[in-house]
Amino acid sequence: MRIFVNEFCGHPFQMELSRKLAKMGHQVYHVYFADNDSTPKGETQRRPDDAPGLTIEGLHIQREFSKHSLLTRRQADLAYGREVVNRVDRFRPDVVISANMPLDAQNLLQQAARQHGARFVFWLQDVYSVAVRFVLRRKARILEWAGGWYFERLEKRLLRQSDAIVCIAPGFAHFVRSWGIPESKITTIRNWAPLDEVTPMPRDNSWARDHGLTGRFCFMYSGTLGMKHRPELLLDLAKRLEARGDARLVVIAGGAGADWLRQRVHEVNPEFLTVLPFQPYERMSEVMASADVLITLLDSEAKTFAVPSKTLSYLCAARALIVAAPAANEAARVVEEAEAGLVVSPDNSASIIAAAERLLADRPLCEQCATNARRYAEQHFSIDAIADRFLAVLRTPAEAKEMELVLASGDPERKQSWKHPA
Repeated sequence: MRIFVNEFCGHPFQMELSRKLAKMGHQVYHVYFADNDSTPKGETQRRPDDAPGLTIEGLHIQREFSKHSLLTRRQADLAYGREVVNRVDRFRPDVVISANMPLDAQNLLQQAARQHGARFVFWLQDVYSVAVRFVLRRKARILEWAGGWYFERLEKRLLRQSDAIVCIAPGFAHFVRSWGIPESKITTIRNWAPLDEVTPMPRDNSWARDHGLTGRFCFMYSGTLGMKHRPELLLDLAKRLEARGDARLVVIAGGAGADWLRQRVHEVNPEFLTVLPFQPYERMSEVMASADVLITLLDSEAKTFAVPSKTLSYLCAARALIVAAPAANEAARVVEEAEAGLVVSPDNSASIIAAAERLLADRPLCEQCATNARRYAEQHFSIDAIADRFLAVLRTPAEAKEMELVLASGDPERKQSWKHPA
């Protein structure tokens, strides 16, 4: 099967899926937006163990990309969409998977898939139109109404025209069903993180020593930090840690929230608050191991359209977590199910400060949460099982029925030949 994967952000777990599908014998062309520097990237270069059938390409556009610009963002999205369509025209896939794609660009890509007779799988990582309303509401009500109406109408149409929809949480699937999308098109496959790319490491490691993080309790936030992530909570936490004098906060981030925090970093003694840019992906195990507690933030209004993927990498790193997010959010649900940390309200600083002080006072609880985190990841993030589920979605209905019969047959040779066609 010729599989084209478009993932706007360049996330690690989606690249892991492409690598696995290629190792299973499929031809896989994976593209991402190289000019989008507001999100951390996974391992974007070919590795020695990559299958010959895998191509990974970071795409560039001939114009400036500013994620939060109302004037230029749509034109940049369309420019990226045209670059993706150009690759589809060259590759001529059997199936297209597209995730995190701005809707105007997704429209171009879906049209290109139809022109080539390829099945189109909408991998729904965010309910884009709801996210647009959230952003525009903070700018002007008239923009929220006009932009929200346009993008909701477009998103509904693109979902209806997709051959299959992969939702990352049951709440997303419920949302899609409420828009009248047939149940037969919808599959829920939760996000994950690559187990062998973020691994547990000692607290005292070379990255920690390079940044002076040994010898004192460390809280850390690592990943995209937008305004929906409530960066003011991190500032308030840092001020409380400064007052205590026994712990520090490290923020490794990009995005509007990170810019906001950098403008205010002078309000806290640098001994207690450090703000750094994204670190090299190959050092992420060391980076996360340099913390005692890892933090996730999400605004209450964002609960229906965002699932912070950083939380899943945190689980792999075997560290205790604080999740300041709505209880209904998928990240909060996972951490509570795993018993990997504390889930608190994102609506005030007192909640996150109380959670931090509880973990500071109870080191055995920290250690137990860390153990539970990695155990949960190992139980739920097997790429073999995840790739099998995606293959079931990628097949045509007739192929899916045949695959169901093969897998139910119990014949190991038939199963293997179906999964590995080459």
